[in-house]
Amino acid sequence: MKRLMLSCALLLLSASAFAANSQVGTSAAQFLKLGAGSRAGAMGEAYSAVADDVYAVYYNPAGLVRLTGSQLSAAHAEHFQGISYEFAGFGYPVKDAKGAVNSAWGAAIYNLSIADIERRSADTRSPTGNFTAGDYSYNVSYARLLTPRLSLGITGKLIQQNIDSYSASAYAADFGAQYTVPNVLRGRPLWLSGVVKNVGTEMSFAGVSDPLPRALVVGAGMPVSKDFKVALDLTKYRDTDLYFGLGGEYLHPFTENVTGAVRAGLNTHRKDNDGTNIVTFGAGVNFYRAGFDFAWVPYGDLGNTFRFSLLLKF
Repeated sequence: MKRLMLSCALLLLSASAFAANSQVGTSAAQFLKLGAGSRAGAMGEAYSAVADDVYAVYYNPAGLVRLTGSQLSAAHAEHFQGISYEFAGFGYPVKDAKGAVNSAWGAAIYNLSIADIERRSADTRSPTGNFTAGDYSYNVSYARLLTPRLSLGITGKLIQQNIDSYSASAYAADFGAQYTVPNVLRGRPLWLSGVVKNVGTEMSFAGVSDPLPRALVVGAGMPVSKDFKVALDLTKYRDTDLYFGLGGEYLHPFTENVTGAVRAGLNTHRKDNDGTNIVTFGAGVNFYRAGFDFAWVPYGDLGNTFRFSLLLKF
């Protein structure tokens, strides 16, 4: 079984190095690829198999059943050229009479925005004014534990884009699964995942329609030790080559209620950009029922992205 999984992973990674995608630049709503939260960003976006918090709404809705209590999150990413990316989410696990979580709900809003874009209607140095642009995704998720090892989830999306006085909208859904293989390494489990993302209608601007960036994600993750876990995601969007994200997270308990985290990852999604763009780093601290995380996600010569996240547990 292990040899088969390793062979499949090597085959997929080899394919990503040679596949040329003929659909580059043909998908709308590119902001749907930007990720969510600092924890996943620092781990190279390798998160579909280890998602166990409210950010599962974005990465894999099936992971919502791993919540032990309600969670509220807020995240901000500062991109280059004054571009801002925001995320807000809420997760609510449904417990049975014995206190076990068998299903969960989630909701999230994330948006990409930029203000004060200069407007020009002719070839001139002087702008005639300014306008704004914004992309929004409104999400509702549901997850259910089918067996003690298998959970399934779905996220419904309303996607909107606005550029000056023009606007467009579309509907989409994500479908996710997580499966736990017990006792793989010294009694520790292996988590497997599969996600199909952005299946929905086309986005139409001024009579021109483009499909959403549909994607297939397969992942794996496991706790290598009590305090350290690793994860791997393979992702293929309809308009990109196959790429991988690889990440690790180390947790260090300072006291019973205070824990620190250090994270690092690799992601080849932006490997064609000049400059540093594959490595990611981050850190965080969990204090009682609150957690704060930071991530550095470089985009090569385009600039750096810094993510800040706050997570509250109830």
